[in-house]
Amino acid sequence: MAIRIRTLALLAAVLVSTALPVRAAEIVPDARAAVEATVATRCKTPVYGEDFADNVDFNNDGIVDAIFNLGAVNCDGVPGGLCGNVGCPHEFYIQVAEGGYFLAANADLYGYEMKKRYGNMVLELKANAVSCGRDDPEYCIMTIRVRGAQFDTISKK
Repeated sequence: MAIRIRTLALLAAVLVSTALPVRAAEIVPDARAAVEATVATRCKTPVYGEDFADNVDFNNDGIVDAIFNLGAVNCDGVPGGLCGNVGCPHEFYIQVAEGGYFLAANADLYGYEMKKRYGNMVLELKANAVSCGRDDPEYCIMTIRVRGAQFDTISKK
């Protein structure tokens, strides 16, 4: 009897786990249009600055990706109106070979730079000191390498 109950419990667990599919990241055909649509829900009259979008291959796969700096949005007459106390939202979209983009990461940052290290591009992110486990007023500089869709922290200063 105990074996039958364990078997039924195991079978029920397997059925529940297969009934709950894992959702893949949503692929959007145009990353910029997707970000602008999201901004439009927060701002009545958004004005996009020159450094709003950056098209660069940040994951080193040979396909150009997109980074959006929402701090470059003048939201209803307020420059940087979407920013907060810990920086401005940045969204990192990876382009897939089959076409389209998916949102791979987002972070509140004070800025970023693309740098070449050992032949590969890395992101150097300027973030709040808390990101480095500190509580001082200085910025935290994080160096991130992206492979595929995985963001790996190389260093924090």
